[in-house]
Amino acid sequence: AGAGAGGRSAGAESAPGPALDMGNQAVQQTLQVMSGFGGGATNNVDMLMQRAKQVPEPETSLQDKVHFVFNNLSSTNLDQKERDLTGTLTDVHMPWLSQYIVIKRASQEANYQALYLQFLDRLDKKIPQLSKTVLAVSIDNIKTLMSDDKITTSSSLRSLLKNLGSWLGGLTLSKNKPILQRNIDFKQLLLDAYDKGRLIAIVPFVAKVLESCTNSRIFAPPNPWTMQVLGLLAALHPLNDLKLNIKFEIEVLCKNLNTDIKDLRVSTVFEQRPVKKEGNNDWTSKDSAAVAKLEALPTIPSIPPPSQAPPAAASSALQPQVPPSS
Repeated sequence: AGAGAGGRSAGAESAPGPALDMGNQAVQQTLQVMSGFGGGATNNVDMLMQRAKQVPEPETSLQDKVHFVFNNLSSTNLDQKERDLTGTLTDVHMPWLSQYIVIKRASQEANYQALYLQFLDRLDKKIPQLSKTVLAVSIDNIKTLMSDDKITTSSSLRSLLKNLGSWLGGLTLSKNKPILQRNIDFKQLLLDAYDKGRLIAIVPFVAKVLESCTNSRIFAPPNPWTMQVLGLLAALHPLNDLKLNIKFEIEVLCKNLNTDIKDLRVSTVFEQRPVKKEGNNDWTSKDSAAVAKLEALPTIPSIPPPSQAPPAAASSALQPQVPPSS
């Protein structure tokens, strides 16, 4: 960590160097390291940044300081990093900071989300409305990912969406705050996903959001809203040909919530909704199902070669047949 510091002090004057070739691969890799992200999800993160609302950006030296703060953040230095960050940015740059936290950190670094949430709670006391802005940016990016046509075929896009599901639950349900229906209507979300062949992306997202109910004194089962969404998922679980990884997400969620799926009140909303399974990524194809049902061919017993025949049998076979004496 610490690559984001940039190795340059704030306000230092330096002679202008040669212009960088921004199309150069080495330059791009260096920028990815400095900004704290890279790898296969980079293009998708770039897409989110491009579609995000245009906001004032701090100068490069200040961005480097922000990268440095997050790259070196830990549970033991939250106070110091809070002072470093609030002393670096002004109020006009808070929308940019919100986008940075959501897109370049929370969407990719699921293992550090708990730490970022702690940090955000501290910052929110010093920076008015920061948490609300971060929540709004989170919902905007969730909707951007959901509407992407490649969400059913791109595992990296689905990974970002799943991570933002955990993040959204951490911002809301785990803090006993509701997710307003006008922002995300979970029932309608699952119905649309069923109709449009997007369960492969939406069910893992919903499951990750609801996992945060385990830390809530309000939304933990048997909260009516939580039980309604669980009832929708329980209705999907037994459907024939539904892909196993979708069913698995539902099973893991129920286990994490200490809820037996057999005890849930199953919704009936999917029963009268026709669905086209052919060419649909939510369902196992008929060819795959047929292969899975094939029985193994009976094993043909092996016949030992003549050289391995039992000695007694071999010697008796070589004995000449003597006719009985008269």
